[in-house]
Amino acid sequence: MKSNNISKTRNNLRLNLVKGAELEGEFEFPKIKATQTTFSKYELVPFNIAVSLLERKKNYYVHFYIDDYQFDRVWNFPEKYLNLLKEFKGIIMPDFSLYIDMPKAQQIWNSYRSKVLGYYFQSQGIEVIPNASWSDESSFEWCFDGLPKNSVIAVSSLGCMKNPRATLGFCKGFNEMLKHLEPIEILFYGEVPKSLKGNSKIKQIATHLQISLEKYTKGEK
Repeated sequence: MKSNNISKTRNNLRLNLVKGAELEGEFEFPKIKATQTTFSKYELVPFNIAVSLLERKKNYYVHFYIDDYQFDRVWNFPEKYLNLLKEFKGIIMPDFSLYIDMPKAQQIWNSYRSKVLGYYFQSQGIEVIPNASWSDESSFEWCFDGLPKNSVIAVSSLGCMKNPRATLGFCKGFNEMLKHLEPIEILFYGEVPKSLKGNSKIKQIATHLQISLEKYTKGEK
């Protein structure tokens, strides 16, 4: 009976998801493999819409640039969504929030959860584009651990462009990401700050809202 309880505890901690992983950094984040995917032929669809998308799935990568509550279920039951995500071209690594006003422990936990799911889905044969995220300068010590160098890297500025201070903080993290990861291409979801627009590696990706508005103005359904 005791061994069964231990097994349940290990499953609740999702330790099975990092089986065989190479770990990196003080907090032992699982390492994500690099990808050199060519993105130009594909579109993005948010996870909360992907679950009900009926067609053209191989034309899309699934992203998680949505509120955390809309994909917490993926952390709780990743195996349940494995076959669904395999129907798409690939995914951008889940992006649990790293807010500046979060306790540091919660920031580290969210970064860990993102990378665990990225590693797990990659280990199950799904193409995963690594996602980089950060909070303030103190997060630079650990937030890039587990992410590959010389890879395509995705980032998002959603929620970071509301005021000059937040934008400045985002740009500092972006430049730090360049030093740590040396990406070959950067898939940028959201508005690109003016100070970053000269970076030739940035490939801006239209948000789902932008695509929907464009289709609406053209009279498409």
